Amino acid sequence: SISEASSKSKVSNATAAAVNRRCATTSLLLALGALHGYAYDPPAPALAYTPDSDRLRESLYLMSRVQEATVQQERFASRGKTQEELKKKMKLSLRLVDRSYRLLDQINYASQFVQPQDELITATTAGNEAVEALQSAIDFVNNDLKEGALTEEQRNFLMDAMKTTRDELFVFLKYMPEDKLREARTRVEVENVDNREEFDGDKDAGVYNPVKLPWKT
Repeated sequence: SISEASSKSKVSNATAAAVNRRCATTSLLLALGALHGYAYDPPAPALAYTPDSDRLRESLYLMSRVQEATVQQERFASRGKTQEELKKKMKLSLRLVDRSYRLLDQINYASQFVQPQDELITATTAGNEAVEALQSAIDFVNNDLKEGALTEEQRNFLMDAMKTTRDELFVFLKYMPEDKLREARTRVEVENVDNREEFDGDKDAGVYNPVKLPWKT
């Protein structure tokens, strides 16, 4: 019947939305696991992650996730005690940020939507500096953290790299269409609320401990 078909459609849409939320934050939870010392073994979803049908909005969403991740990483770097500890826990999480959100790809794609166009150089310069700052942190963790106590110089380097990534993205995003950016950030906010409620009741999810979103501060 029509009512049964409608009910099935609603259930299917709700299921797909839940799967999308889980897929979108699996990397976040894996990173948090690395940060807090627990293992998160994500369940295999029945459905694959479906990106936003609007390519620009999806790109802005992923850049917003990078900004969120920089707050997480900066917080952990501020609390690190030893080089070994920091390398072990940040190496995985930064790799996940890099592979999951593909910041350079997002900057390259979104650059065609810079408004006004005469600010293209300013915007793309900021975007590229964000990419470089993130890469510098990845390289530093991989190559410069060795053994012994974490020095203030090392701590400050990583914290500055995360802040630079976040701040330069703010500059780049300032030139994006406001409605698309607002919708992308709203998606992050809604997903975080939904995931917090969902994972709070999931014994396999570990500790879900999101940070305050940087555009909310």
